[in-house]
Amino acid sequence: MAKKVIETKPSVSKHPFANPEENAGFLMWQVSMSWQRKLKNGLDKIGITHAQFMLLAALQYIGTQKNIVSQQDLAKHCRIDKMMTSKILRILQKKGLLSRKRNKMDTRSKTLALSEEGENILNQALKIVDNVDTDFTISLGLNALSFNDDLRSLLKVNP
Repeated sequence: MAKKVIETKPSVSKHPFANPEENAGFLMWQVSMSWQRKLKNGLDKIGITHAQFMLLAALQYIGTQKNIVSQQDLAKHCRIDKMMTSKILRILQKKGLLSRKRNKMDTRSKTLALSEEGENILNQALKIVDNVDTDFTISLGLNALSFNDDLRSLLKVNP
């Protein structure tokens, strides 16, 4: 009797995982999308996006470290493209949440400052984001701190 040969389909993926749930990239993407949806739902209530929140929060934080904060400072800190940073900052300026002025020392650069309304919105947003982050990671329990350490380690080696 001749042996029956079973043909198998070639793998669609080059990774050795039997299913996508075993792939760190796929899992990070899914976790990130879930977290972003929750943030969006919260921040929609006060009329800002997550990217707008990040730039407002970074502006406040960097402003505690140095007197003059530039668009380039924010882009670098948030790891957002300079052009995207500029576009988002123009929107925030139109909303009255910050001011952008020419830097007297470097006319190619703009200095930034939160407006009073920007500080109010940021304070509301900080509470929303803190609640979302806490609720999102509550299931990690004591592992939440090591999870943050792992995330920082990934960012350090993947700038």
